[in-house]
Formats: sequence, structure tokens, C-alpha cells
Amino acid sequence: MLSPDNNSHHCALSRCTIFVGHVRVTGGYLRASFILPVLFLFGLGVAAGQPSWLTDEQARDVAEKAIHSVHPEPCYSTYRNERLESFVVNVRRNPLVGNRINNSVYFYRVASDICDYVVEKDGKAVRMSQASNDCCEYGIVAVDRSTARSYWFTGEKKENLFREFARDEQMHPDSPRPVLFVALYRELVWGESSDNEIESPEQLRDVVQQNFQSAYSPYERDNVWQRQFEHWWRQFQSRMQKFKLETTYEPTSEGTTTVRGYGFDGFKLTIPRSDPPPKGIPTLFQWALLVKSDGTVERLPSKLIYSAR
Repeated sequence: MLSPDNNSHHCALSRCTIFVGHVRVTGGYLRASFILPVLFLFGLGVAAGQPSWLTDEQARDVAEKAIHSVHPEPCYSTYRNERLESFVVNVRRNPLVGNRINNSVYFYRVASDICDYVVEKDGKAVRMSQASNDCCEYGIVAVDRSTARSYWFTGEKKENLFREFARDEQMHPDSPRPVLFVALYRELVWGESSDNEIESPEQLRDVVQQNFQSAYSPYERDNVWQRQFEHWWRQFQSRMQKFKLETTYEPTSEGTTTVRGYGFDGFKLTIPRSDPPPKGIPTLFQWALLVKSDGTVERLPSKLIYSAR
């Protein structure tokens, strides 16, 4: 897990996501010394006639409350994703509010964490500890700081939630190639992963290699994975010599765009990792999305490209 006491940068290939992490106890902040300066600056914004949006700390509280209503924990860690925030600004119909950028939406990845907290027992305050942070990753929560509304992208209805989120935040596909809109959809609906858009043989090799290592040699305890991976990669190269990995955007006469790209489904991994042999069959496939002008996204049937153990 990323360290919550520092700004953390996670980069993969040409993509870089900036996470700004905090750990907080439910109902109270661990880093109270930061509250007064933040509220002071927030007050200056209101006095100057700027929109009265939630601060970062207040938005984190909203994100945590969304999780706490379903999975009550004494404390959470929240990691802000500024990369997704920039996507929203660039696909909004109103990118400006007055004389400022309309970046009212913040994204947070929320997870359980280690902390000390206080409960009341028999009328007395008792110090408690949550000693493990290996329990749960709760996914991405978007918070609109102007309305204090949260959107927790989890479960089977993420596609419907994305449609509602896009409507509420007045987002529309960037034309004529909805690159940012589709990237935002994939990360919120399919999950944060470099596996869901493969654009080069080098990227595919890295993704497959990581999957084989986790499946055959969990926790890097041996090198068994190397032989298995090299065999799979040689077979793939021999059968797919002229294959080109790229994402395409095809506009239609109805004003929609069909987007096709490539993804990888590897061995099914568990936490904690299970012993070999792993379950599942590593598969390269082509996905397809139909993007409509109103922001509706429809997933079309996928096409199998290559599958082998």
C-alpha cells in the first residue's frame, strides 16, 4: 500500500497517476494542524466571491462517509487521483466557473488502514487499535465539492452510475476522438489498471510477465514463473507476428463513435496469493465501446484474439 504520510506517484509506461494520501480516523482527523490553514484559505475564497466548495479535507470526509455507511471501519486511508480530475475538467461543457477552472470534482481511492481510536465503554474512554491494513480496498469515490455529493464506483451498477455522474457533471465525449472520455469511463467502470488498454507489444509483455510472476511465484519466492512466461510469450509471438496493438476511433453516420482497443485477462489472482497451479487462462481480447453524443456508453461484445496457458 502507498504510504499515507507522503504524496505518492505511481507511474506505468506513459501513464502517470498522482496520488495524494491521507490517513484519518472516522469522526476526526489525525493531522489536525492542517485544518486551520485550509479553512482560512477556504474562507478567503468565499470572501473573494469564489464558489464555496468543500476543501480537500472536507471532500475526503464525504468519500469516507460513503464507504462507512456500508463498511464501517474506525479509520480509512484516502488517496487522491489528480489524473482523473484533469479528465473531468477537459470533457466538461462548462470548464470555467467565473474566473476559475471548474475542478469541483475530486477522486479518492479509499482503503482500510492502521490507526488508534477511542471508544466509550461503561462511561469511560478506552483506547483501541486497528492493527492490520490488509483488509480492504474499497475502490474509487468521486466527490463533487460544489454539491457535497459522492459517487462510489463499486458493484454491478457502475455503468449506470457513470451515466448519472456524466449527466450531473455535464460531461460530454471529446470530439472527434473521445480519448479522455473513454479513458475516464474505463478507469471508473472497469477499474484502475494498465491491463484494460494495451497499446504496444512492450506493454503487453510487461503486463503478462507481472501476471505470471504473481501466479506462479507469489511473493517472489522463486523463479518458476520465468519458464512458464517465456513459453507463453514465444507461442504468442510465433502466432501473432503481424498483429498491431492500437486503439481505434470510428465515427458513425448517427453521430456515435465506436471505440476498439485491446485488453488482457490473466490468471485469476487471490489475496493472499494461492499456491500454483493458478486458475484461469491468460487471454488477449479486443473490447469495443459505442460512445453516444449524450455521454451514454454501451459496451459491445468482445473479440477473442489469443488465449493459452
